[in-house]
Amino acid sequence: MGKRTDRLAVGAALILLLGFEILGRVVRTDAVWFPMVQTILTRVIGALVFLPLIRRMGYPVTGGVKKPLSRSAIFVLAAAWIVALNNLPIVELLSGNARVTAGAPLLLLFLLECAAVGCFEELAFRGFLLPYCAERLRGRRRAAFLSALISSAVFGAVHAVNLLSGASPGDVLMQTGYSFLIGGLCAAVMLSTGSVWMCAAVHAAYNFCGTVLSRFGEGIRWDALTIALTAGIGLAAAVLILAYLLRADHDLDKILPSKQPPEGS
Repeated sequence: MGKRTDRLAVGAALILLLGFEILGRVVRTDAVWFPMVQTILTRVIGALVFLPLIRRMGYPVTGGVKKPLSRSAIFVLAAAWIVALNNLPIVELLSGNARVTAGAPLLLLFLLECAAVGCFEELAFRGFLLPYCAERLRGRRRAAFLSALISSAVFGAVHAVNLLSGASPGDVLMQTGYSFLIGGLCAAVMLSTGSVWMCAAVHAAYNFCGTVLSRFGEGIRWDALTIALTAGIGLAAAVLILAYLLRADHDLDKILPSKQPPEGS
C-alpha cells in the first residue's frame, strides 16, 4: 500500500507540474508576479516528487545537519556561504552605484521563488543523484569526488535546455559552466553536513544575491573591485572544495543508507 500511495502521489505531482507549465505558456500577462508564482508552484511540486523517492531509497539526507562538524566541514560550509553572499554586488550597493528598486512584497516573493528553486534542484541533484552515484561507486577510491563530479556535470548539462527558450549558445555555455561549479560546491556541502536543506539554503542565497539586481534593480553590476573580489573568493573556494572532495570518502556515510548486518549475526 505504501508503494502504491507513493506512485499515486508522484503521478499526481507530475500531472500538476505539467499543467502549471502549460498554463504558463497559455496565459499571457505582464504581471511581474505571475512567472514567480508559477515557478514557485512548479518547483514545490517537483520537490514533492523527489522527497518520497529519496526516502524510499533510504538516503538519510532530509534531516538536519549531522553534528559534530569536522574542521574541514566547517571550512566547506563557510566557503559556501561566502561564495553565495558575495554574489550580491555589495560594493556597488554600498557605494550607491547600484540600487534595488522593488518593494518588500515583490522581494519576498522573489526570495520564495529562489527558495523553491533551491529546494527542488537540491533534492533532485544532491538529495537523490549524488547519493545514487555514491552508492554505486561505494568502495572505489575517491568515490565522493567522482560522485560529485558526475552529479555536477549532469546538473550543468541540464541547463542546456535553455537553448529551447531562445537563449544564445554563449549565454547557455556560461550558465552550464557556473552551474557545474555551484553543483560541486553544493555537493561538498551535502557530503560535509549530510543535509539537503543546507544545500538548498546555500543555493537559494546564491540565486537571490546573484540576480536580484538584474531583475529588480538598476546601476552597475560589475566593476574592477567586484570582479577582483569575486575571482579571488571563487579561486580560494575552488581550491578548498576540490581538496575536500578528493579526500571526502569518509563522509559518504552521511548520505548513504547504513549497512545492515546480516540476519542472525
